[in-house]
Amino acid sequence: MDIQYQKFRSLTLRQIAYVLAAADHGSVSAAARWLNVSQPSVSAAIAALERHYGMPLFTRQPTQGVTLTPFGIKVMAEARLLCDQAQTVAALATPDAKIAGDVSLCCYEGIAPFVLPRLLRWLQRRLPDVSIRFFEVDLEGAVSALSQGRADLAITYDLGLGGDLTGSTLYSLQPQILCPEGHPFAKRRFVGLVELDGENLILLDQPLSAQYVMGLLSASAAVPVIVARVRNIELQRSLVANGFGVALTHTVPPTATASDGKRVINVPISDDLAEQRVLVACHRQSENRPILQAVRSEMSAAFSEGQS
Repeated sequence: MDIQYQKFRSLTLRQIAYVLAAADHGSVSAAARWLNVSQPSVSAAIAALERHYGMPLFTRQPTQGVTLTPFGIKVMAEARLLCDQAQTVAALATPDAKIAGDVSLCCYEGIAPFVLPRLLRWLQRRLPDVSIRFFEVDLEGAVSALSQGRADLAITYDLGLGGDLTGSTLYSLQPQILCPEGHPFAKRRFVGLVELDGENLILLDQPLSAQYVMGLLSASAAVPVIVARVRNIELQRSLVANGFGVALTHTVPPTATASDGKRVINVPISDDLAEQRVLVACHRQSENRPILQAVRSEMSAAFSEGQS
């Protein structure tokens, strides 16, 4: 038997697909439900691949499912390419075969409500044979989801991406100050960051976001009084609308009404600041996958044409 064939004869596409599902869902039981197979079938596929490589692909935590090991991340990146190629081979006899397959997408929770639904609709129209599985994450979660192989793509701000991740710009924006009606800033055309010195500040308490905001303020010699730290952008907006303080944010919904019905005013900043980019990011090991290239291209087209 040919030595090259012997290297992979113990592996099957079915096993690889089962293991990919476990990686995507972070759980053997969740993967089994999604595949509509038994849990032992998924466990057997994982065991077969780990036996083939002689190395673990996952770390197991009884209450938290499975997480890819560094070696597992490398294997799954190549496995996704293999499954893409298998899709292509399977469709060779199909006239005008189109890009097809599954893509796992995570989106920063702060911008997901404003961009994700219309973007998903756009992708359904333009790439009908591509199935998008999506989930929300915080800024740190977007980076870890890509690094750990739980997501193929991430929509997130250009913050905290390491050297193993790459991103292309979907759109750019400037930070704005949020204030309640009746605040002195509310009738201003612009406000300088230095004017936030001594102001009560509602801070979005996510490490990357908080570090970025505090860095901008520090560079402008502004020292606000942090009166609240919140995890939720809508809570931040509602606290501002009710007069507890002001906020500095990039995420500006199209409505001027907070969740409790009170108005919040967005005021542009007069400082000459670099624009913050919103990216579609992926792992460098995966950036050449045709299906991801197609999805990223359509995302860029959606934003350039004002669809999201």
